[in-house]
Amino acid sequence: MSTKAPAEADVVHALAALDRRTFLRLTGALAAAGLLPAGCGALPSPLAPPPGVTLVQLTPRTYATFQAAALRLLGPGPAALIESRAVDPGRIADAWLARLPALAPQLRQGLLALEFATWPLIGKLSPFTALAHGAQDAVLDELMRSRWEWKQALFKGVKSFACLTFYGTSEARALTGYPGPFGGPGGAANIAEAMRWSQAGME
Repeated sequence: MSTKAPAEADVVHALAALDRRTFLRLTGALAAAGLLPAGCGALPSPLAPPPGVTLVQLTPRTYATFQAAALRLLGPGPAALIESRAVDPGRIADAWLARLPALAPQLRQGLLALEFATWPLIGKLSPFTALAHGAQDAVLDELMRSRWEWKQALFKGVKSFACLTFYGTSEARALTGYPGPFGGPGGAANIAEAMRWSQAGME
């Protein structure tokens, strides 16, 4: 029997697709190719951490990449809540990773790959956060449909964690009409049910 708290078990499950060794090698290759910047660099202000926010496990760059991915993966209703900062998946993700620091490196490395990998690894020439929404959608679609296992793993890991961070909030329950609560032994199943309700409402 697992000794992890229910919320921790959900986080572990969400990030299970991200194999740490795979993304260590990939980010190492990106660094060797000079694709990882030495400094933080400029971030689009809507995606950057709010002023005064102290991140524990995510960097400003990986926070912004996660926010950008969540905006595109979760759909218009959730995106409106994220853009207004009513829900902040990046801050929620960082708080969970602060409690589970062993899981943080694999998510950071996966997000760096999403942000900085370019053609021929991923079909883009600019950082993910600098792309227009349509181009971001095309990148995510490429990852989802790829025959390469690491691309599918990156898509699954980021999408699962984005869903977990968003649909665990009271604001998300108000959006979907599903009463919750999340967490507990059925946490992952409840989140999946809420996502089903949300999708049905958009059809």
